[in-house]
Amino acid sequence: MYRYRLAFRKESPACWVGHLDLVRLFEQALRRSALPVVYSGGFNPRPRLVFAAPLPVGVRGLRELVDVYLSSLLSPALIQERLAAVLPQGLALVGVRRVPLEAPALASLVAGAAYRAEGELAGITPREAETTRQAILEASSLPYQRRGPKGAKEVDLRPGIRQLQVEVKGEQVVLEMLVRAGQEGNVRPEEVVALFLKTGGFAGEPEDFYYCRTALFAKGPGEKLIPLF
Repeated sequence: MYRYRLAFRKESPACWVGHLDLVRLFEQALRRSALPVVYSGGFNPRPRLVFAAPLPVGVRGLRELVDVYLSSLLSPALIQERLAAVLPQGLALVGVRRVPLEAPALASLVAGAAYRAEGELAGITPREAETTRQAILEASSLPYQRRGPKGAKEVDLRPGIRQLQVEVKGEQVVLEMLVRAGQEGNVRPEEVVALFLKTGGFAGEPEDFYYCRTALFAKGPGEKLIPLF
């Protein structure tokens, strides 16, 4: 058995597909690709594949990751060629590499994620945006009311915000962020946008922004994060 890591883009219309439906789309594509896929056991065998981290509906992904298991050793180029021919619109492979079979589970490696958030804010200036960015990064804590199924809970987002950059062109605002993700906790991009709006006193809502996850990261030496692909 051989293990391959696939990096793929998830854009419109596929970005409006939920995670469970995304799994089904990949299962269908693997069946149609004629690749020697390893199947699970039981009464309902399915292609063996493991995703790194689900994306919320409506969020685009530029380098999403999934591990696929094959029964034969094949070149990454052949795997990419076969799958590229059968993936539906909005899903596109950007790379394939073989990984050791005994390597840790893909989901367990995720420790960080990079996002881009784009929106319009009337009257904002580059100086105001930079002042707000610095205030967020220099804060010792950033209390935030996170809403969940059991109600609101206050969390401190500051430890989970690793990097934050802001660019302003007219009324167009772009936030680039690197935040904590994975089993040790998550900071959501819309939460960072909400903090940015509140800290700067800007009129707007996080729901008015478009979001894209640009990369996933694993823990490196010390506190460093390294790209997973």
